[in-house]
Amino acid sequence: MLTDESRELTYETGFLSKDRPSELTRLRALERSMDPTAIAILESLPVQPDWHSLEMGAGAGSMAYWLAERCAAGSVIAADLDPRYIEADRLPNLESAKVDLAFHEFPAESFDLVHGRIVLSHIPEREEVLRKTLDWLKPQGWLMVEDMVVFPQHEGTRSAFAPFLEALTRSSALQGSDATWSRRMPNSLVALGLLDVQLRTTPMVLGLGGPSDDLWRLSIEQFGPLFVERGTMTQQQLDALHAALAKGELLDFSTVIVSAWGRRP
Repeated sequence: MLTDESRELTYETGFLSKDRPSELTRLRALERSMDPTAIAILESLPVQPDWHSLEMGAGAGSMAYWLAERCAAGSVIAADLDPRYIEADRLPNLESAKVDLAFHEFPAESFDLVHGRIVLSHIPEREEVLRKTLDWLKPQGWLMVEDMVVFPQHEGTRSAFAPFLEALTRSSALQGSDATWSRRMPNSLVALGLLDVQLRTTPMVLGLGGPSDDLWRLSIEQFGPLFVERGTMTQQQLDALHAALAKGELLDFSTVIVSAWGRRP
């Protein structure tokens, strides 16, 4: 098991580090591509103005801000291992917290809603954290978890994007992430005993323009040279990917976001 110190070092020096100058821009593209689905799901739930919410892995803060505005009589904790992008003074009911979810304990029955997006797959103790969220939720409180599925790359369906996705999966594993966990995640919610469990998938298309296209292009620019440097993809593969994008020859839906949610009994 990673210690608190070793996990933080891995996070800060890895390809997702917020020390990288382009990471805030990339996270904001992630928000533009994924917020509409998350907000649509939350608007289908009985969210009340006085709810207390936890945003796990708050990133650049958009969902924490949305919840704080929606639940103006309640409160929101925006928890992140590195919360530097969270504007804690933006709303009076918003708190920014530097938290390692694997080791942190919130008081029992503190929250009406816990939401986490592309965070648990990056935590080796993800199933333990998922179990802890039940303790943090009030009875009848809602848990919503979202993560990315990367489809296996088969010879007959491979595009110029495939080596990048394979490098992403391997590099994530080196940082303690599990890119396959998202396929198991909905069943993990069922196993917790949550009620009214639901599931939605959202394709993250590269090649059609729009928010998800922006996200992937920014990710390729940020991660690609690091993957080449670390030997998880070749320069020739990265050049081929850039060329395919420049010529408009690439249309790929090898990734989807899985959103699953349910209610504590």
